[in-house]
Amino acid sequence: MNKVLSIIKDLNPFSNKKVDNKIIYTLKILLSVFIVYFASLVVAEGIIIGGSYLFGYNATDKQMPYDIMLLCTFYGYLITIFLFILFTKKINKIELNKIGLDKNIKTFIKGIIIGILSLLLIIIPLLMIGAIKFYGINNNINWLFFALYLFGYLIQSFMEELICRGYLLHRLKERIPFVLAVTISVLFFSIGHFDKMFDNGILIGIIGITNLLLISLLFALITLKNNNIYGATGFHFVWNFALFNIIGLNLSGLEITNSIFNMEAVNKFLTGYSYGIESSIISTIVLIIVLLYAKKNISIK
Repeated sequence: MNKVLSIIKDLNPFSNKKVDNKIIYTLKILLSVFIVYFASLVVAEGIIIGGSYLFGYNATDKQMPYDIMLLCTFYGYLITIFLFILFTKKINKIELNKIGLDKNIKTFIKGIIIGILSLLLIIIPLLMIGAIKFYGINNNINWLFFALYLFGYLIQSFMEELICRGYLLHRLKERIPFVLAVTISVLFFSIGHFDKMFDNGILIGIIGITNLLLISLLFALITLKNNNIYGATGFHFVWNFALFNIIGLNLSGLEITNSIFNMEAVNKFLTGYSYGIESSIISTIVLIIVLLYAKKNISIK
């Protein structure tokens, strides 16, 4: 009984007691992530639902317009970011550079450049072989929503990197084998993106999962190289925002509504069906190439 009580105390995410057992330590970090993230969702959902009533909507009945609901979700992640930073400083009592938040913000630009090049290596071949059709510039773009999505995707990308590569990876690699810490981080990020992935069949779902694992591993390598999350955030941000609001293709099953370019996915298989190019075999090839290049040229600090 005493042993059970001791394990429970060691698992307490609000305790700074040193945990020697690596398995218990890993479970404690995972439990911390789940509790803080769930708490942030509850708070954010409450604010969104309450705010929707002020504007005559009922968010619980999906009455809010698609773009507004999606943007509310993105901006709600500010609460998640705030709670993770607060938890790190006030509960864990550690400096923010221990979770990948240092002052070397210039790596953010490098991440954006890598992300843009990766997207071009995917989109250009698809355009050349006719898998994607380009119909020109969208003259009906809503620039207010464009700007809101710009910052919204920045918040969303930063939040995911803060959790998966910042808090989770950085805290785990302190105490458990490096490869295991990376593996847990990669799987944690990937599992959270499985929604809608198998809507177009098993093969597309398998390709999508493979790509998620590859890009998550790439984000982890970039984070470990820079010793911060800004590079991975830059890549993550430009990938999401460019696909959704510039190129105009589906993103992780989200249907495009407001983009600069008018494009149409003609070859459904090569463009990942309704899930988007993240379930494309072309993306698999490009991500493997980029990952091999990164592995060769990135020396882990």
